[in-house]
Amino acid sequence: MSKLQQRVINGPFGPIQVSHDRWPSVVARVQGAGMPTVTVVPDRDHGAMNMGGHNIPTSRARNRTRTAVVGDRTYELRPRGLRRAELRRNGTLIADAHGTFRSYAPGRTIPGLDAKVAWSQGIDPTDVAVGQAMVLGFGAGAPGILLRTIFFWYDNLS
Repeated sequence: MSKLQQRVINGPFGPIQVSHDRWPSVVARVQGAGMPTVTVVPDRDHGAMNMGGHNIPTSRARNRTRTAVVGDRTYELRPRGLRRAELRRNGTLIADAHGTFRSYAPGRTIPGLDAKVAWSQGIDPTDVAVGQAMVLGFGAGAPGILLRTIFFWYDNLS
């Protein structure tokens, strides 16, 4: 069993601590001062989220948009290119996320670990906790058809 790894990210309300373990199952935890703790099982296609012991319903649309419902809020992580995504709450843009090419490497277990998030005005700690967890678990952006094809063949030949 590998040890717990930690990383600190600058957030709009202070430092955000991201804790994760890579084996035997990948689980990441996002927490910060005044923020609810959100746990995510990262996976671009089948990831799951939990906040305060309660599952957060998530879904994935055909265009790779990820949706999470927390109470009366609907969060959407919409890919806007290979390494870019928008985060929306109830249709309003609350953040832009920029990923790295490393996040698309075969075997990468946490798609958004290196992503940077630029937050808009009018957000609260719940927005940051859920949004950062969505970017961490589902990644910023979506691989184009060329990268998906290359990685498909790489994964199947190795």
